[in-house]
Amino acid sequence: MARAARRAWSDEEEESLLEKLTTLVDQGVWQAEHGFHPGYLEVLENQLRSSFPQGGIAKNHIEAKIKNWKQTCFQLQHMLQIPGFGWNATENRLLVEDAVWNEYVQVNRRVRQMKEMQFPNYNRWCHCFGREY
Repeated sequence: MARAARRAWSDEEEESLLEKLTTLVDQGVWQAEHGFHPGYLEVLENQLRSSFPQGGIAKNHIEAKIKNWKQTCFQLQHMLQIPGFGWNATENRLLVEDAVWNEYVQVNRRVRQMKEMQFPNYNRWCHCFGREY
């Protein structure tokens, strides 16, 4: 199967997608025990097409963005369960001493850049994807 080309999302498009996803979760209709019921991507695609008619946002773009958000959310949740990791709610970023971080990154190289990043949507992702600790 051919892999879809990456899509650059604008801040406005990302915010709209997260708002619409949150609304689906809050309605309680689309949330399944381990994710979302079939058809939710089509609903989001139609809503985004209405908001951004020239945006070219397709179902595969939405699925990839949600997958990325979910992975980031769960990775943050995992780190926050490890002694030495904390959360700065004002800056929406991890708090971790260099020694703890360096040890963690030795095993989890994919997260190297996360130490300095901000995650302003972390709480909203937790709301949408569950698994809050």
